[in-house]
Amino acid sequence: MAAFRFAFLLDLARESREDAARDMQAAQAAWQSAQGKLEQVNVYRQEYRARLAQGAEGGMTMIQWRDFQLFLAKLDQAADNQSREVQRLHGEYERLKQVWFDCEKKVKAFEALEHRHLTAEQLKELKREQNLLDEFNSRRRES
Repeated sequence: MAAFRFAFLLDLARESREDAARDMQAAQAAWQSAQGKLEQVNVYRQEYRARLAQGAEGGMTMIQWRDFQLFLAKLDQAADNQSREVQRLHGEYERLKQVWFDCEKKVKAFEALEHRHLTAEQLKELKREQNLLDEFNSRRRES
């Protein structure tokens, strides 16, 4: 049986697919981690706003009010920055997912070629066996 000519390329495509899967999983983990940090910042912002509202009801100095407002502005900025990071990481995850899909298509194409090759080789082998049987039977009849 003849060897599959593209076996080396199939192996390379499979390795590339595995590398792409690892990269995609790492990107997904980074994206989910960033999403978790964004949620933590948002929870803290809500809690801090609630503390501001409680402090305002009980009365606070102008300096305290200003400090609360400055800190809330920093929290808002941190949330905006983290939100952009989540979007960036999500985009990176989507890009790497597409890379994985492309690798998967390549592997499937090579596997289809390998399947055709194996089927053709099996047919050749069956024909060889049939020819041998025919030759054997014709010799038997002659003797």
